[in-house]
Amino acid sequence: MGKSLYTDIAYTAIYILILLVLYWRHRQHSENKWGIGNILLLSYVLYPIIGCFWYFNTQSPYRLFVTELQFWPFIYLAAMLYIAAYPTLQYDKANIKHIAPPPMRLLNVFAIIYIVCTLMQVPLIIENMSDGLRNIMIDTAAGADMYLESQIEETTYDGTISNIASIIFNIFSPLAFMLFFYYLTLERRYKWAEIGFGICILIKCFSSLSNGQRTEVTMSVFNILVAYLALRPMLPTRVQRGIRITLIFLAIAIAIPFIMLSFSRFGDRDGGLTGGLVYYVGEAPYYFNQYALESEVIREGDRTCNVFKQLLGMPTPEGIFGVRGAHPDMPMDDSIFSTFVGDFVLDFGGITTAIVFILFSIIFTRLTRTNAPNTIPFHRLILAYFAMSVCMQGGMYLFNYSFEGNLQIIAILLFYAIFAFIYMYQRYRKEAMG
Repeated sequence: MGKSLYTDIAYTAIYILILLVLYWRHRQHSENKWGIGNILLLSYVLYPIIGCFWYFNTQSPYRLFVTELQFWPFIYLAAMLYIAAYPTLQYDKANIKHIAPPPMRLLNVFAIIYIVCTLMQVPLIIENMSDGLRNIMIDTAAGADMYLESQIEETTYDGTISNIASIIFNIFSPLAFMLFFYYLTLERRYKWAEIGFGICILIKCFSSLSNGQRTEVTMSVFNILVAYLALRPMLPTRVQRGIRITLIFLAIAIAIPFIMLSFSRFGDRDGGLTGGLVYYVGEAPYYFNQYALESEVIREGDRTCNVFKQLLGMPTPEGIFGVRGAHPDMPMDDSIFSTFVGDFVLDFGGITTAIVFILFSIIFTRLTRTNAPNTIPFHRLILAYFAMSVCMQGGMYLFNYSFEGNLQIIAILLFYAIFAFIYMYQRYRKEAMG
């Protein structure tokens, strides 16, 4: 046991040191020391450090699930994280100061449609939120029940288009975070869009809490952080001050029901609320090390490409519980965090995942590069933001664009394609006219 403990400490220390070196090297070569690339790499350093407090605590109830660490899984994980993060790091180094604007008339039309569709969800969200908070305060098991119910509802989702407004609200929600901050960068103020997207972000955060879904709230917070850090250099100083104050109040407003929900789900376990939160934040790299590369079976894309497989007419289980039930022999399922790298490894295996990540890095680095010094076209900003979100969310969690998230990928790519086509058409006309 002693030998295993010492090797575990050594492997963990090496993993943290590798990530720390990558962070320090990037920080030394970037002008913005608190840019999105530096924050991303720093988060990769912090997760295993936080995880030490449960993994090396022999009294932790979660310690039973990971018994002995290995060397090479940590090396593989560090390499994949860095490869996936490379487009974000290049964006950071480009020191973006300007955004080549899209046709504002078209963007405003989309903004109006999305804001209206989001506002249509408010009555139901308020009802669910009030009921959820009331139940949490009077029943310590309510949070777990709410979460289970939300999972069952997702499992029984039949894919029919019964509510167009709700579908638009959900599949375009990642873009709402970016567009909120983009509108704030404009010299011409669109107050209605700023307020509208601000309300949309609040609705997205609190709608997840109403279903007992802590992770979705956390991912929304990550999206806010990514959008803010990516666009902060373009924001006026006075706007930055206002945003920081607003984010503090938002953090408090979200933290209170979040803590209540966490206590409802984990407060009665050994280790209590604090132990549960430490485990929640720091579990991913350790579970990846123990299980991800050891799996003798793979899900063949049933989680990360679920909807894409359905669209191609390929057989695939429905929903979270359907996927879990279809692969009972796997060493772990998506109820356990293993980073987005682990999600892909469990779906496709280590070799295929490495190929996918390398291709992702090459393609997105190319598609998000700048055409002029310190300037990025709007359509490339869309893809850059998507790549940042995947990496920021996935370092702690899983691949957040799985299942219905596949539809969000399609929506983002469609959004990108429309504005890319307009951008290239305008450049062609400009060159043709001399």
